[in-house]
Amino acid sequence: MVGTGISIEREPLVVRPARPDEVPRFNALLDEHHFLGHQLFGRILRYVATEGEDWVALVGFGSAALSLRPRERFVGWDEAQKLRRLRYVTNNQRYCVLPDAHRPNLASAVLARTLERLSADMEAAYGDPVLLVETFTDPARHRGTCYKASNFTPAGETSGYGRRSGQWVHHGNKKLCWLYPLHRDVASILSSPFDHPLFRPKNMRSVPVLDLNTVVIDGERGLHERLRGIVDHRKLRGIRHELASILLVCAAAMLSGCHNPTEIAEWAASLSDDMLLRLHARRSPSTTLLVPPSLSTIQRALKEVDREALDRITCEALADQVAARRANEHPAPPPDEHPAPPPDEHRGDDEPDAAPPTSPVLPGIAVDGKTLRGARQADGRAVHLLSAMTHDERVVIAQQEVDHKTNEIKVFRPLLRDLDIEGTLVTADAMHTQDDHINFLVEEKNAHVLLFVKENQPSLYNEIGCWDLEKFSEPYVEACKGHGRVERRSIQVAKTPEGLVEFPHVEQVMRIVREVHDARTGELRFCETVLALTSAPTELCAPAALLKASRDHWAIENGLHWVRDATMGEDASKVRSGSAPRALATMRNLVISVLRLAGATNIAQGLRSIGRRPEHAFTLLGL
Repeated sequence: MVGTGISIEREPLVVRPARPDEVPRFNALLDEHHFLGHQLFGRILRYVATEGEDWVALVGFGSAALSLRPRERFVGWDEAQKLRRLRYVTNNQRYCVLPDAHRPNLASAVLARTLERLSADMEAAYGDPVLLVETFTDPARHRGTCYKASNFTPAGETSGYGRRSGQWVHHGNKKLCWLYPLHRDVASILSSPFDHPLFRPKNMRSVPVLDLNTVVIDGERGLHERLRGIVDHRKLRGIRHELASILLVCAAAMLSGCHNPTEIAEWAASLSDDMLLRLHARRSPSTTLLVPPSLSTIQRALKEVDREALDRITCEALADQVAARRANEHPAPPPDEHPAPPPDEHRGDDEPDAAPPTSPVLPGIAVDGKTLRGARQADGRAVHLLSAMTHDERVVIAQQEVDHKTNEIKVFRPLLRDLDIEGTLVTADAMHTQDDHINFLVEEKNAHVLLFVKENQPSLYNEIGCWDLEKFSEPYVEACKGHGRVERRSIQVAKTPEGLVEFPHVEQVMRIVREVHDARTGELRFCETVLALTSAPTELCAPAALLKASRDHWAIENGLHWVRDATMGEDASKVRSGSAPRALATMRNLVISVLRLAGATNIAQGLRSIGRRPEHAFTLLGL
């Protein structure tokens, strides 16, 4: 109470749904204090705001307006999408602060608490979450101050029409439309070509699912058009199926869970005409029916395909997708029309230096090799492939075959030569700790490198291993718990001394210690110390970023190589003729990368999901 020295403590504000026995009182209060009365329509939710036993405000929601031009402009959906997804929009049809409860900020506080729980309450009542809230204000009565204070956005005026008895009637009373997104990407979700995972039933939402709106291997040229650039080395006589079409069949079939040519041919034989048309299948001149490629045709095409061209084209398509996604997530800032003035050379010594700008974490690329153990050639040696995979997206952007007469070291430069990797951090295992690789990446590609040091470089390994720990920084430590164990990782870094002239451009040396303890007993299960070096200076890669990059490097083992073996049966495959082993490995890379771009965290689960809906495979491939 003002001026008496007596302060009145109010009961906490609570917003809750009205109980069934409270609906008559709710309606009566609205009839008494709201000029529109209590009539709500559609999917109705009634809320009561209370302070102790006292009702202070009433809020009513119902179905969204069937047609609303300002909302359609905001969302950007077409008529079919609107009719299918209008149930994810609700209308704040009534809002009334009761006369005895007026106090500063009460209206916006009630509205904020209501919006916090609205989506969950609507889903519990009607089975669908709410992503967007709309409401209207009559400018002749009030200005919508409480909506503005609650971060509602004015979207525009209505046209002055209303529906009466199923017909549109012009009443001339234009109202201001306000919108409040309950999800930051609400416009793209409601207008997306495919249903977003949020639209699934609540009991299915915990199961990871592919978001088909996130990736299409397309761009300026579709995947089919890209594959048509591969020269067909089959004999012209008897060619009936286009090579690009056969490769599309293989990619779509492997996305659906097929692992070998026999399964691919059986899958293709079961396709409908509509699916075969999307795969650009051949039409029989005699029957005019679409014909899938047979097993022998698939085997022959894979055996004779130009494997270098196939790898290059699929990796280019995936690299374009990664670049497009990063550009959308981190758009280039607009040019600064008013650049900052140059630093003041006459600044006093007692004035503090400006804080250095924070640098973004360098995107990483992991390089590692894998042997196709089941694909042994005539000389008894298995095919060995060297791949480059992005750290964050886990997408394969390059692959090269390692000749039997050489090793991965000779293929490292050709693998990365044509990639745009400027400003990235390339990680590789100890085999690639070579001065030539460092010079190539730093001087020619304007990239940085993180390489591990082991006994294959004995002098360097012994020298760093014998360094006094005082040369290193204080350890940066991370720990995580799972699968019955506690893993603790720590990193210490040191500036590179002048003595390491054998390896130019090296800025930092790392000492990484990994300990694994039993989560129940605390017993030490495993401990190892790893040495590494990098060309990235401290201002670009702090210890935390280097520890993350060193860990992300091994994702190429469990996120690519292990998946190709355990989930897609690569090592068990006996396909070994000509280009077929590498072609199938390329297809596996494409499948895994496409699923990763679509949000799959479990590739086996993603393959099963596509297997149940094979048409989704065509969508992911841009067909």
